[in-house]
Amino acid sequence: MPRLPDAAEIAYMEAHIDDTRVPDIIACTSICGVASIVFIVLRLISRRFSKGGMETSDWLILFAWLNFAVFDVCFAMSVKYGGGRHIILVTDPNDARMLQIINIINENLYCVCMAFLKFSILSMYGSIFPQKRFHYCLWAVAVFMTCWAISCAFVAIFQCTPIAFGWDPSIAGGTCVNYGALVLVAGVCNIITDFVVLAMPIPLVLKLNLSTQRKRMVIFTFAMGGSACLVSIVRLAFALSVGSTADGSWDNMPAGMLSVVELMAGILAVSLPVYRPLYRRLVNKDRGVTQPSSENPYSSGSRSIKITGGGFTKNNNEGIVVTDEVDINLTPYNRKDGNWVRVGDEDESGLYSPHTQRSLNNDLNYAGRAI
Repeated sequence: MPRLPDAAEIAYMEAHIDDTRVPDIIACTSICGVASIVFIVLRLISRRFSKGGMETSDWLILFAWLNFAVFDVCFAMSVKYGGGRHIILVTDPNDARMLQIINIINENLYCVCMAFLKFSILSMYGSIFPQKRFHYCLWAVAVFMTCWAISCAFVAIFQCTPIAFGWDPSIAGGTCVNYGALVLVAGVCNIITDFVVLAMPIPLVLKLNLSTQRKRMVIFTFAMGGSACLVSIVRLAFALSVGSTADGSWDNMPAGMLSVVELMAGILAVSLPVYRPLYRRLVNKDRGVTQPSSENPYSSGSRSIKITGGGFTKNNNEGIVVTDEVDINLTPYNRKDGNWVRVGDEDESGLYSPHTQRSLNNDLNYAGRAI
């Protein structure tokens, strides 16, 4: 709970009166804010290349990004009211009140943004994997995240009674809960949920009709969401100091900056699986290959081939250029007595009429001269 600093704490602040975290806060919010915009724009471009249109997961992450954008701006604005400096420099009661109000707003925005990031990736899972039992699991996690976000927001608002006691500890009879401990518990629940969400699709991916290499690539793409988990774990180290020290304008800032980085990493992690059409477009453009985009970036069993007749290879030899190697087996059949009968290699001439056979021979002879 917030409290007034004692004599030793005041002496320490006076000895470090020039300490400031303002440049770190501005740099963190600026870099993460720009990066989040880039991640969202790349996601929208990738959706355009996939020609599948906007999906529910895209709208959910857009709402999450809006909450992050407000969170980022509010956190940067906190330096105007003393954020990033020691509390003894926050001499104006209005500045102390605004600083605490911004903290409460940001704590609510953090909860909403984190929940909708989870909703987005759960929605994407649901569009990829149609299994009914898996969808029940998705809904269960979504309900848990909803309860988590509501409870965290409620505690953030009413951590002190009256609420004004949060920025004015001199109010008689005011009380506050141990908010740092609650932040720690909420962070642990969030991390556990992160790992559950990351592990959920792995059994289904292993059952897909994909090569082992592609399965590993898909699992690795989903597992990149662990980057946000790592930031969440680091953030726990500062959880107990949130809202629980006499120097909140200074001590709360590391957790706030890590929250900005965590949400930014979450936006990237949720968007990474959607970048595949964009990645294929860029790679194929470098190779000079044009591949049709699939509405589902993880659809299996499709392969594109580009064959150019009469072109030139790298050795300037005239012939056929194959840009992707695929083994194709053609089995000839012929219709005899109303039934389709497989024709052996030695009897393939029976597939065609005499006129068609002569035309085919002429075409093959011409192609043989061209190669």
